[in-house]
Amino acid sequence: MTIIKTYFLFFFSFFSFFIYSQSNQQVGVFEEDFRTSFKTKPKLDVKLDTRFSFIAASDIRTTGVKLGLSFNREFKMGLGYNRLISPSKSSIIKEDVKYKADLYYEYISPYLEYIYHNSKKWEFNISIQFGIGRGYYQYFNALTEAKEKVNQSFILSYEPSMLIDYKIVRWVGIGSGIGYRLVLYKNKNISEHLTSPVFIFKAKIYLGEIVRTITGKEIQAE
Repeated sequence: MTIIKTYFLFFFSFFSFFIYSQSNQQVGVFEEDFRTSFKTKPKLDVKLDTRFSFIAASDIRTTGVKLGLSFNREFKMGLGYNRLISPSKSSIIKEDVKYKADLYYEYISPYLEYIYHNSKKWEFNISIQFGIGRGYYQYFNALTEAKEKVNQSFILSYEPSMLIDYKIVRWVGIGSGIGYRLVLYKNKNISEHLTSPVFIFKAKIYLGEIVRTITGKEIQAE
């Protein structure tokens, strides 16, 4: 069994156990949170994250920014933008000639988070996001002496994760988590296997606290 399959089984076993325990012990709590949270006035939620995953057995990093709304610090929803920090090294064959190429991957990500525990400093949450984007290769064509984009593909992915956030100071927090990126669709133009475990590190900016500290005014933002 490969290391990726091992991570896959570990994560989904843990994830399934957690969902099972929550459904048996706290289903009423979840329903109550859902019913009451969306009746409150939402606050702006902003965060940056870095995600470590694997493409063709190589460690790669995706960076992203998320902008959304927080409902009573129990549910968060919004939209993110993500891309590889640096392209993944690959190769392509054009007209029977093999070229070194870089794989690029970028996507937008609608997301939803449920915070099942929160305190003054800590948040524990379950997150799901969909990735809607594209991948393509870029290589240097010696004949035209220019970089060319080839083999573009629409890519759709689904990514569940479990996250922990910690508020360091009033203005800034950090977080980490583990998830799994499951590619639901890509065409044969992209040969790499993009389904992978994901390890998450993020920074959170508390805009409301920053504005409150500097100006003394209240805004609808965490």
